[in-house]
Amino acid sequence: MASGTYDVAAKSLVPDFQAVTGDTVNIDTAAWADLNQKNVTDLVTGTGQYDVMSGEWWIVDGFPYLRPIDDYVARDDFGKDYIPNLFQPGPSNFYQGKRLSVPFSADCISVIYNQALFDQAGVSPQWDDWGQFKSVMDQLKGKLPEDTFPHVFQFGAPEQPGALFLAAYGGTLIAADNTYKVEPGKAVDALNVIKDLVQYGPPNALSLSIDEATAVFLQGKAAVLLSWPSFVRTVADDPAQSQVVGKWAVGPLPGPGFPLLSCWNHFISSYSKNPDVGWEWIKAYSNPQRGTEFMVKYGVGSPYTATYEDPIAKQHAYDWPQTAANVARAKPVPYSNDVWAILYNNIGDFLTGAATADEVVNRWHDQWSRYPVPDSLIDSAVGQGLKAGS
Repeated sequence: MASGTYDVAAKSLVPDFQAVTGDTVNIDTAAWADLNQKNVTDLVTGTGQYDVMSGEWWIVDGFPYLRPIDDYVARDDFGKDYIPNLFQPGPSNFYQGKRLSVPFSADCISVIYNQALFDQAGVSPQWDDWGQFKSVMDQLKGKLPEDTFPHVFQFGAPEQPGALFLAAYGGTLIAADNTYKVEPGKAVDALNVIKDLVQYGPPNALSLSIDEATAVFLQGKAAVLLSWPSFVRTVADDPAQSQVVGKWAVGPLPGPGFPLLSCWNHFISSYSKNPDVGWEWIKAYSNPQRGTEFMVKYGVGSPYTATYEDPIAKQHAYDWPQTAANVARAKPVPYSNDVWAILYNNIGDFLTGAATADEVVNRWHDQWSRYPVPDSLIDSAVGQGLKAGS
């Protein structure tokens, strides 16, 4: 993904990998939505442009065209270093019982807060649920410096409010009859939680991109940023780019829902003419040494237990321990890219007043009914406790 994190980390490996193996590496990058579409299109059309792909459940439509990698994993005794839940179905991807991928990152939507602003306002950054979080936001109002806001979020990035919905929603995502459905009452409550958060941000809260919302926080103009730590941690610690150096920390995400897990995985295309080389590339990127290195240098969240036990973790006590706790609680959503787009596009209509919460839920169920749930996603939902009756 073209993000200044994952892509930069991958490119940094190229010179050494080429020198050791003699193989040529070409890395193609794209924004999140474009990357998913490129991967799926390449697979379903049989183009075979890529040996190795990075993705998640969003590319489930391409799963039948990916190479199972159980043989490589068994041969190299691969996988024992991961945070345990990340190597299981859901965070890792399977098709018809066969492993398709291994993770190379772990991140989840989190609360990132400015401790100095909380101290200045005499408010404690403590909450368990969204009601308590809202109470803290109310306490901050009127106690912060001029033009400083209790909260900022990237509402203007269309897919991002979906992560807030999952955090505020405490229900299932797949019905007992294996269709995409939410529990209406809980879903309406969660949608209203999202809308309530808008009032605590800048006047242009609904238009802010990820970079723009992050900039507000880095300028010391928001007490809380809800975002992905992998996009924030390195710039927040850079005095040339940040006014919050030494002031920020990662906190727990309120419930009753869960933090959306971003667990990027490496896959090998079934069309690859060089799967052995592809597996060597995967191993060069996906190992504890690189996990720690990339978290420090580029902000990429590490999926490895050893990173958070490394002595260097003490230098990141404001971030890494809570990040590890958040990741352990996080879940992937059992949706394809198209199904996820239906969720977040309708949330956008709700936030702009183009639809009520009840209308959004009805639209979801109507539009989702055109998409059968793949068996892989049903298995994931069962494993994550997101299927009714499971």
